[in-house]
Amino acid sequence: MAKMTPAQAVARFLKQMGTERYYLYNGHANWGLLDALEYEAKIMGIRVRHEIHAIHMADIEWRMRRELPIPVTCTTVGPGNYNTIPGIAEAFYDSTPMLCLMAGGPTKWFGRGGIQETYRYGEEEFIQIFKPITKHAVMTIRPDTALQSVIRAYKIAITGRPGPVVVYMPLDVQNTMTNVDMPDARSWIEFHPPGPDAEGIVEATKLIAAAKRPYCYAGTGINNARAWDELKEFAERLEIPVATTFGAKGALPEDHPLSLGVCDRSGTGQAVNAATNADLVICIGGRFNDLNTAGWSMYDVGGKQKLIHVDIDAGEIGRVYKPDVGIISDAKRALRSLIDHWKEAKVSRQAPKPWLDKIAKWRSAWLKEVRPIMTSDIAPLHYARIAKDASDAVNAFDPMTAVICDTGFIMNYLPAFYTLKHPWFATNNQQFGQMGFSTPGLVSTALVRPKHPVVVFCGDKSFIHTGLSLATATEYGLGGVVVVLNNRTIQAEVEGAKAKFGRSVGDYYKIEKTGELWNPDLEMIGKAMRAEVFKVTRAVDFKPAMEKALRSRKLCIIDVDASHTVARYAVPLVVKHGTMPFPYDWNMDTK
Repeated sequence: MAKMTPAQAVARFLKQMGTERYYLYNGHANWGLLDALEYEAKIMGIRVRHEIHAIHMADIEWRMRRELPIPVTCTTVGPGNYNTIPGIAEAFYDSTPMLCLMAGGPTKWFGRGGIQETYRYGEEEFIQIFKPITKHAVMTIRPDTALQSVIRAYKIAITGRPGPVVVYMPLDVQNTMTNVDMPDARSWIEFHPPGPDAEGIVEATKLIAAAKRPYCYAGTGINNARAWDELKEFAERLEIPVATTFGAKGALPEDHPLSLGVCDRSGTGQAVNAATNADLVICIGGRFNDLNTAGWSMYDVGGKQKLIHVDIDAGEIGRVYKPDVGIISDAKRALRSLIDHWKEAKVSRQAPKPWLDKIAKWRSAWLKEVRPIMTSDIAPLHYARIAKDASDAVNAFDPMTAVICDTGFIMNYLPAFYTLKHPWFATNNQQFGQMGFSTPGLVSTALVRPKHPVVVFCGDKSFIHTGLSLATATEYGLGGVVVVLNNRTIQAEVEGAKAKFGRSVGDYYKIEKTGELWNPDLEMIGKAMRAEVFKVTRAVDFKPAMEKALRSRKLCIIDVDASHTVARYAVPLVVKHGTMPFPYDWNMDTK
């Protein structure tokens, strides 16, 4: 047992866990934590220009590693901590583990209105704000139990369905000397993940054997379990085509013969056709949310389709569709069990060739249908051409390049028109949709994957939200490419409003006196952060700009004049409920 402050104890614990860096914004309340992390544990602190940058950097760091240690952030009392809220919500709904150390004012002033205290209805109730958007949120009020609070939170973040945790540590708690017994930290954290029930595996195998048109739908549970090899083996051994959510894009490399690409309202034609025509849907670590299912119009589970749903979170199974077989399990273990049982039981099923031949015809027809937009020469540029040319350039340069996609119009094109040839090096924020999610991720991705490039796709509004995070990239000498789709609108909102009301409001940015569509000069903003900026106004110039930016290994911004008149890409889909909704049902059904 040694005498130290809780801040020093936490810093030593994180060092034991293998933490190499953390993301910080300095303020008076977290000086104790910052000092201990910097000088006691000698963990590298990455300074950010806004607290939400720290959260997004930590979030995307995890998505590029998917293994311990979990990312760590450190922010300070009042508005500093409040600034993290939407980023933490994003991480929560996308199942990203992180430890958010949040500093607070001294406990001896609780209830008196100490500076930046959340006190009006009770003594320091700040932590209540985070309970709905974290796996765990706790305030430590005793120096002698503070370390255990952090260890417990760390364990909760990484076990089961992962997610962010918040530990709120008042500054007097951080800095009070106490006796600390430093445990063997990893023994408190590392557990064997849950495996599938044997009877469930047998039942699932029988359904697969009987299916004529099986279809595997893989979600980000594959990535968090690092189950890419098992997914590939499962697909090949059982000869089952695999589609993914956008968040799991590339979990099965998209140049694999059994890959259908992304299946959602903006996915590939072959994926959507397979999803709607399958007689068995095998969902592994995925969700049936509105974007993934085109407003719940894509599947007919309980009708013509049976469902096997595997997820580590029991609450996700049966949330939308009642499964014929539901299995609570880590994705890697479930796939391993399915493969092994298939081999041991010497299971066979009907020849898959007719089903695979039909999918091949859908693929050919879809590629023919979309070729005109992938090769379009219009100016401002078509999003399909941007996605396709970027894919070709990046894969030729380094197919292990990380790809980060922000919320915006580009998310309607990247799923289908960008080919990801290696698993897990792509991510997006499709569930909660925090604008500006992507650009801070360039920093953390470049830190954890220094041997490979990182390419970010974002709209002009998302760039304006968080583009100044690239100042951190310059500070730390990090390179990467940011493609800014500059159309001076909130294009994702224009179509729906016009379709419903025949007009839109508040979604074009313009000089009021003249009506000229306008943005701040992104080239000047980029150069102010010492980035190399490429301005692209013609389709023929985009791919060479991307190639040059990748070769430079520098921080680069490609400012692309993107069309604000092209329609949102969506796979034509007519199902039993009628035409696929865009993007929501407008009227409440009162019957």
